[in-house]
Amino acid sequence: MIFTLENIINNLAGVLKAQYPDYPVYGSPNQQGTKYPCFFIFFMPSEISGQIDDRFLRDLGVDIVFVQQRNIVNGNKEIYEIADYLDEALELFAYSDENGASGLIRTFERQWQNEDQELHYKFHIRERVYISRQQIPMEILEEDRTYVKK
Repeated sequence: MIFTLENIINNLAGVLKAQYPDYPVYGSPNQQGTKYPCFFIFFMPSEISGQIDDRFLRDLGVDIVFVQQRNIVNGNKEIYEIADYLDEALELFAYSDENGASGLIRTFERQWQNEDQELHYKFHIRERVYISRQQIPMEILEEDRTYVKK
């Protein structure tokens, strides 16, 4: 399974669209043309740490932001309903890549807050990833050999 940021955005957008098909999902801030209510998906600071061999642990922070018109009637009610939905839908969510491989992604440290009438639903994804190191051709090793003085 190929684990990329673009695939994460696409799969999270699918989770959001399943419950809120009429709300656009954006992967970056828009200066103009934003249709409200909507969702934005942002990545927070993340870490990659080495594991055994060519494996790494990728700790990816995600912030899903729900934005609606300001000062609307029952605006907080919708924020709470969306937070409840995300609590349930994002404990484990379906992930698939462009090759059709699929699996489930577990999320960690899920928390949400209502900031200035916007929902910020933050969590972490921790996945072990494999990055293949290319084999060094023998010709390069022979050209770069170190000589020992006899």
